[in-house]
Amino acid sequence: MPHGFAWERWATEERKVSWDGYISYDGVLYGLPSVPPLTGSVVQVRVQRGVLHIWSAGQLVVSLAMRARSGEVITHPEQFRTVPPASSYGKATEPLGHQVSQPSVARRALAEYDALTTGTVAA
Repeated sequence: MPHGFAWERWATEERKVSWDGYISYDGVLYGLPSVPPLTGSVVQVRVQRGVLHIWSAGQLVVSLAMRARSGEVITHPEQFRTVPPASSYGKATEPLGHQVSQPSVARRALAEYDALTTGTVAA
């Protein structure tokens, strides 16, 4: 929130932005724009006259009209703008991963471990 609104802090709540760019408020998932990147961060939210205002680092990120129906998912038009389409991954020049060979592990007979024990196990 801006410094001028310090007296209104009691009406402000915090929400964590999900990995896919949503915050939950009053049972509704609201999508946030992809710029600035907010995934995983904590933002401040405040409702004023039916409008949900979302702040980050003292800057207003977006103002969204409140939805009355719980369970709705509202995607922001700019929410996935910086995410490349899935089709672009098929054209990658570098592999996304590589196969690792199975490590070599020593194998021993259980009799070798029995030979190392000198006592019996108490029940």
